[in-house]
Amino acid sequence: MATDTPVCPRPPVDKPNFTIGTLRKAIPAHCFQRNTLRSFSYLAADLVAVTALYYASTFIDSLPLWLAWSVLWPLYWFCQGAVCTGIWVISHECGHGAFSEHGWINDMVGFITHSCLLVPYFSVSVCGTYRPNKHLLQ
Repeated sequence: MATDTPVCPRPPVDKPNFTIGTLRKAIPAHCFQRNTLRSFSYLAADLVAVTALYYASTFIDSLPLWLAWSVLWPLYWFCQGAVCTGIWVISHECGHGAFSEHGWINDMVGFITHSCLLVPYFSVSVCGTYRPNKHLLQ
């Protein structure tokens, strides 16, 4: 039995009544200022969390096996994955030049953190500079 109404109708694709430039103007200017010390503090907090989670994981196997494998290891994997995703986001922003006003700091931090996560940095950062819709940001 075929019907003419789609099961999952498409959302409207009308162009919004604002531009990316309008959105950027609505955000306060201080949100676009890069602060290297603050950026390093976020990275340090994530690295401390990774270290603390790793240290806590060394005690998991001393607990009952059913508890370790059914609850604690999956919980550890989720939490460690979430924190490492945060490190990946910081690394990714280095490729956009958002970590620091100094390009060499962006490249150094991005390269080291991406390498620790086994993700290439320079090939991604080179590809990331090409913006076919850059005119929309004006």
